[in-house]
Amino acid sequence: KTQLAKLIELTNDKAKYDAQVKKILANKAILAWILKTCTNEFSAFSPKEIISCIEGEPEISAISVHATDPDNEDQPDPPKQIQPKKSGEYDTLLYSDESITGSNTEDTGLKEQSIYYDIRFNVRVPTYETRTSIQMIINIEAQLDTYPGYPIEKRAIYYCCRLISAQYGTVFHKSEYGKMRKVYSIWICADPAKKRRNTIKRIRLEQSAVYGSLEDNPMDIDLIQAVIINLGDPHSTENPILRLMGVLLSDTIKVHEKKKIMEDEFHIAMTMELESEVSELCNLSEGVYKRGLSNGLEQGLERGIQGAVELLRESGIDDSTIINNIMKKYQLSLEEAQNYVYAANGKRS
Repeated sequence: KTQLAKLIELTNDKAKYDAQVKKILANKAILAWILKTCTNEFSAFSPKEIISCIEGEPEISAISVHATDPDNEDQPDPPKQIQPKKSGEYDTLLYSDESITGSNTEDTGLKEQSIYYDIRFNVRVPTYETRTSIQMIINIEAQLDTYPGYPIEKRAIYYCCRLISAQYGTVFHKSEYGKMRKVYSIWICADPAKKRRNTIKRIRLEQSAVYGSLEDNPMDIDLIQAVIINLGDPHSTENPILRLMGVLLSDTIKVHEKKKIMEDEFHIAMTMELESEVSELCNLSEGVYKRGLSNGLEQGLERGIQGAVELLRESGIDDSTIINNIMKKYQLSLEEAQNYVYAANGKRS
């Protein structure tokens, strides 16, 4: 196979892996843990309770989401009366084959360029003291590119702003800014720089008094939060979301170990569907790793042969001798060896 063909295969494997990661992250049991550990509003609730707060009919498909009202503002659903769980108090295994609508969901606004969200959904935070509830919009992004060429923080902030601006004409109209919903954009970085591994960063709006005292409602300010989760070795952290995501996206932890950790530590029931998805993710991860390793080794071998040819030529050895030497050393055909040697002279056989 040509180098181009191998790169195309590797790219295709990566695309399948990316899609599978988003599919698993859209599982409600996984989302419940993300919401519990990354949002202030759900920190006191159990994952099972959080699942019931995720709104919408779950689907696993690419859906074009325009600026439509996610629910009826005039007739909100009755808030659920749920008592928060104490820290460490969980229900039995989380059974959920449901996934959120919106892998690669599109948000299109007037005179604004289309944006595709990995996962986007709505939640309603229940209250146990009053008959009111808080509605929020959540975006989950799987950042699998190690060096995208820009700060992830800036992109996360941009996504938050888009989630805010898209509410105009849907969640609120004209000057009804009081109806604006809080948004979260949560980024899971699978392979960050070494110094950032096993860290979580939160970016949010805050106010400070320039002059005088402030008595404003903090909820009127706290409308945007971006969370950057930088994964590392899941065995060297006690943080629950770093461990869960690290185990789930690891390319070295075997399927059976992932299942055991998810059930024993996170009480996520490995249903047939979820088990199949995790197994498929492991297979795709292994395929990407092997193709990438093979591709890298071949590129390294090619550079090594080129370096050997240059070194031999600088030593005054003639081309025919160099060809014979590299044929024996690297087990090349006559044509392959000639191409390496003649390429240095600017000509091919």
